Amino acid sequence: VAADALGLRPDQITVNLEHDTQKDGWSIAAGNYSSRFGGAVAGTVHLAATRISERLSEIAARQLNVSAEDIILSGGRLYARGNPDNSLSFGRVAGAGHWSPSGLPEGMAPGMRETASWSPDQLAAPGEDDRINGSAAYGFIFDFCGVEVDEVTARVRIDKYVTMHDAGRRLNPALVDGQIRGAFAHAVGAALYEELAYGEDGSFLAGTFADYLVPTACEIPEPLILHHDSATDATPLGAKGVAEGNCMSTPVCLANAVADALSIDDISLPMTPARLAAHLHGAERPPSAAHQEVPKRALAGKGRGLTGSGVSLVPAAPEQVWRMLLDPDTLAAIIPGCESIERVGENAFRAVAVIRIGPIKGRFRAEIQMSELEAPTALTLSGSATGPLGSGAGSGRVYLVEEDGGTRVSYEYSAEIGGKVAAVGGRMIDGAARILISEFFKRFTALAGGAAHEKVSLWRRITRLFGGTR
Repeated sequence: VAADALGLRPDQITVNLEHDTQKDGWSIAAGNYSSRFGGAVAGTVHLAATRISERLSEIAARQLNVSAEDIILSGGRLYARGNPDNSLSFGRVAGAGHWSPSGLPEGMAPGMRETASWSPDQLAAPGEDDRINGSAAYGFIFDFCGVEVDEVTARVRIDKYVTMHDAGRRLNPALVDGQIRGAFAHAVGAALYEELAYGEDGSFLAGTFADYLVPTACEIPEPLILHHDSATDATPLGAKGVAEGNCMSTPVCLANAVADALSIDDISLPMTPARLAAHLHGAERPPSAAHQEVPKRALAGKGRGLTGSGVSLVPAAPEQVWRMLLDPDTLAAIIPGCESIERVGENAFRAVAVIRIGPIKGRFRAEIQMSELEAPTALTLSGSATGPLGSGAGSGRVYLVEEDGGTRVSYEYSAEIGGKVAAVGGRMIDGAARILISEFFKRFTALAGGAAHEKVSLWRRITRLFGGTR
């Protein structure tokens, strides 16, 4: 915009991003936001640059012996209309305002600086009925699309998406299309993927990108972008806002298409397969009695719930395993991150451990109690932990069964965590818990005198085969 007004190339324009309110002109409305760059900011730049070009034309006119109206700014020079050879370089004319102010036209201030402001007439103060016009120019958008919903998986596929815009005068058509594509991708995420999910207890379940799904380039189809330009006289350059249009139109368009495909009237976002499956298949049937899980112990609290179970083989007799579980020195050696542990009562311990869950790492103080002891076959392990990043409490039942010359250790547990650590997301917390428990039994097995022997699922064997660690 400035280059066109001054007859320069865009690469000859430097945009100063620094702003000092002690010396730079500003107002409460200064800045670029709310899709107002093309209409307001760029238009104001045009006004300031035009005033500079007019001052340059007056300076050059005196030296070229022509009127200011006959000066052309182009190619980095100022020349007389109809006589390109009668010219001066842009730098020479612009510099005259600084190093030769005495040669400026009468009444012209030295320097070459302009501060412009612009406010459309339409944005007047509220009227007697307290109504106000919130915009000077209105852009328009029209979308339509075709989708398919898989009857089995309930997954939505966008077959075709067409979006037409009236953005007034497009100052940079490529940039406009880029803004449309970005808004469209954002909107597809809102319509089909992104959700701030919370548990029944109010705990946040989408604290990581493993739980808060966003579309990638692979999931975003290429929209067909059409334009119908109608320049407005409400802005200096005839431009309107365009950047946020699809953020508002695309979710509605996709929702209408899916609702039409499923012949339903009520639909909510995001349209995940789980939500759409209820429309396609009805309410999920409960599992048969043969496949129902034994209810886990429940904890009363408001943190994020965590449950699990597992099995590990330890190369030692149940009696030896039992003694090791009750020995504080053994526990200090096998608890991941344990810095210290002490016995504070019969089968009661106090420990300090450093634990990392995803990006969060902190030191926790734990109280551990062993109860319901049935030596050497079963015990209940319960405890609580507190630290600057959160707190937690839980309990688990451990069973010891002699098997293959060693001991089969099986366990099931339930816990609740709260505070900052609970915000990292369900999958990361569950994964961290599995890693900590796995490391516990690996150290236990090594201390007992053998290599770890853990039952590995088919999926884990496949991921390990391809270099995975999960």
